[in-house]
This record gives sequence, C-alpha cells and structure tokens, in this order.
Amino acid sequence: MPFQDVDDIAISEPQAAPTRIEKLLRRIFIEDWSLKLLSLAIAIVLWLLVTGQNEPVTAHLNVQLNFIRPQSLEISNDPPRTVDVMLTGSRNKLDDLTSLDLVATVDISDQRAGERVLRLADRAQISLPQGIKVDGYQPSAIPIRLEEIVERQVPIEPKLEGQPENGFEVYSVSPNKGSVSVRGPASHVDGLQKVLTESIWLAGHKESFTASNVAIDVADPKVDLLEPVVNVNIEIGERRVEKTFSGVSVSRADGDKVQPATTAITVLGVASLVNALKPEELKIVLDDDLKPQLEVPDALKGKITLKSVQTSKFIPLR
Repeated sequence: MPFQDVDDIAISEPQAAPTRIEKLLRRIFIEDWSLKLLSLAIAIVLWLLVTGQNEPVTAHLNVQLNFIRPQSLEISNDPPRTVDVMLTGSRNKLDDLTSLDLVATVDISDQRAGERVLRLADRAQISLPQGIKVDGYQPSAIPIRLEEIVERQVPIEPKLEGQPENGFEVYSVSPNKGSVSVRGPASHVDGLQKVLTESIWLAGHKESFTASNVAIDVADPKVDLLEPVVNVNIEIGERRVEKTFSGVSVSRADGDKVQPATTAITVLGVASLVNALKPEELKIVLDDDLKPQLEVPDALKGKITLKSVQTSKFIPLR
C-alpha cells in the first residue's frame, strides 16, 4: 500500500454546535412552517372580523313609548305606542339590545290640557349602553290630546243571551245596583250612555235565579271601571198572555159612579190564570186623578197586570 504524505490528508474540522438564539430562530421561522402560516392566516381573518364588528353601523329599531303625564290629565287620543328609532353603534352592541333597552320615556308632566305636538328628539329619553347613540325618530313628532280626568255614574244594562225553557219567559231583570262609577278623559266619560255586563245565559232556566259577580264590560280602553262586578236578579216564570175583556165595571175609589160605567180592558198574566178569568172578577177603580187601577180577587193579586183601558176619559157623576 503506497504511503500518502501527511500534508495530502485533509483534516476536517469539527462543526460548532448551534447557539440558543440560532435554535430559537430556527424553531420560529423554519420548523412547522406550514402550520405557522395557517395560524397567521387565521389570526389575520379574526383580526379583520373583530375590526369589522367594532366599526360603527346604523340600525332602525322599534322602541316602545312610555308617557309620564300630569296626575289630573289623561291622554284621550291614540298616539302611537311604538316608533322607529335610528341608532348608531358597533354591531355587537346593537345585536345585544333587548326589548327592555328599547323603551323611550316621554315626559309630558309639565303640559296642560289641550292639543299638543311632541317632538320626540326633545322629549324622548332612552337608556342605552355606552357607545350607542340616537340619530333620530320616525315619525319625528306625534300629536296628543290631554283632557281632564272626570268620574261619574253610568247606568248598567245586563246582557241576556238564550231563552228560558219552553213555556217560560223572563219577567224582570234587576241588577243589585243601577249604575257604576267610571273614570277617564272627560270626552270619553261624557259620551258613555251605559255599560253592559258580560253575557248571562238563560238557556234551560225555568225558575228565578241570581247571577253573582257578573263582570261589567266597557269597550273604551280609556275608561276605567271603579266597581267591575254586579249581581243580577233574573225573575223567570210561566209564559204570559194578553187577553181583552169587555163589560168590566168602572167606579171611583169612594164608590161614586162614573160615565161610562163599563169599559173594555186588556190584561197580562199566566195563560192558565188569564184564560180562566171572567169579566165580573175584574174591576176598574179610578183614583182622585181619575187614573184607572185594576182590582182582582186576592188570589190573583200580583199575577195579573193591567195593560190598557179602552176608554180614554171617564166623567164622574154627581
């Protein structure tokens, strides 16, 4: 084997170990570069989204109007209960608004009775989160009419539905009170002629009864009922008929005679009683003003009613 000169043999120097900084830079920029690139892209997208969410935007939303009025006055017209409001703020904050946030308080406690036009920009107040502002309302103004609150009694009219059992009818309907107290704007209360009860059903009844705690209904939402229920007595009995009798005697209460001495009358009563009556069982007695009163046998008192008298004028005989 031939010998080589020592100078001809290359002596390789050992490589120096990477420093800590070099390792760190390699780990940051070289290792897993594809994952790092993806993470960077995601971060950029998220940054753009967040930046976009914080950019001011404008939204049109409905707000409810809550009026604070003077104690002695009431709003008698029908102003809108909601209006459109234009709000400006970040999308996140606008999206977080709830119905509790969207209430505008309109203070009119300083106003007097009469017609008013309210500019909502001047009168409406909304408690909104910081960063949201009101740019305007649509409509920008609303008309209201303020009236004095009054109270008065209004007649009650029971509302009956259906019919009693066959062969029976309603004799009378009597509420335990004839009227009820109502309160509201003067024009609404003054225009109220009566109030109706809820329906009282008569179907199947053949005896008198009392409908208790019957609700009273007022269709006008501006008018308040101070006594909302009533008891109603319904008198029911056998169906009545009318019958005319001729030759019924006529006299004065003191027994004096009159001219004519007889007349024809029409009476009302239960069919079985009226059909069994005879003219001689009936009598017309004239009071001091010559007004006719019907007299019947004691057993029929309260069961037979005088409806009409054929003779319009009687002349006393002296």
